[in-house]
Amino acid sequence: MKHEAWRRDLAAYAQQGTLQPRFTDVDLWQHLNNVAQIGLHGELLQQWLHSHLGPEPWRHAAPQLLVQGNATDFLAEAHYPAPLATGVRLLAIAGGQFTLGTALFQNGQCTGLHQATLGAWQDDAPAPLPEAWHTRLQAALAAQPPLQADGPGAAPLANAPLPPHPDHWPWQISLASRFADTDGQGHTSDLTLARCAEQGRVQFLTRVFGSGRHSAPVGFMVAHVALRWHHRRRPPVAWQLGIAVQRVGERSLAVRSALFDGGLCVAESNSVMVVIDHATRRPAALPEGARAQLATYLLPAA
Repeated sequence: MKHEAWRRDLAAYAQQGTLQPRFTDVDLWQHLNNVAQIGLHGELLQQWLHSHLGPEPWRHAAPQLLVQGNATDFLAEAHYPAPLATGVRLLAIAGGQFTLGTALFQNGQCTGLHQATLGAWQDDAPAPLPEAWHTRLQAALAAQPPLQADGPGAAPLANAPLPPHPDHWPWQISLASRFADTDGQGHTSDLTLARCAEQGRVQFLTRVFGSGRHSAPVGFMVAHVALRWHHRRRPPVAWQLGIAVQRVGERSLAVRSALFDGGLCVAESNSVMVVIDHATRRPAALPEGARAQLATYLLPAA
């Protein structure tokens, strides 16, 4: 996703702070895992909501304030245990929704950007924002210092047609749910959706390239993850995940997946992975043989 230049400047964020990564955030490649970083962005979001809407919105019985979709760009590897400088800014209020932008910095470098679109939900459907929330959001937007650039716009959530049932996807897996998948509001948590998307990507790449893919000269690094909810509900006993290749580029791969509860599509994800040389950690070209293998899993035409 292309962002305005100010997004990489910590001084442009109205609310700043620090987060301390944990050792459990480190993955196989010895940097902070992408799902762990999405969770850190989610923590910044909740801290901002607590500061501007008070401590109660996430406890509301009706309506509930929930994420409708988010997108994360991973710009550089972040590592443990150096602290992360953080920034949050309200980007837009429109149509009963609002969008927050968050950023993580380490050693003076912007390592990741995230934006989340939130709104009120009731009876498993979007609802109008309560007037009290809307008033506080408008006050927060007005109080932010102006930017020395064009005003930021919230990126629209992707809404392209999807195969309507897991059986219609080129590949499917089942993922058991866990007690920890339910958040404090009684819904499947935003982090669970990120975890399911990651698990689908990992198992898909292992299916295509085999269990020895980590020792191959080239591999993949996640650059972008976009997540969108269609329904907010409790987790089932097991999820069905449909997975497909959306695009195969010379140096990148786009994977799309959908999370199903029975025959109902609950959420979707779009991920972009860049090809890297494992030895140098630099971008590399995708081998022709790998391109041919991936092409057999292309998303069916709508």
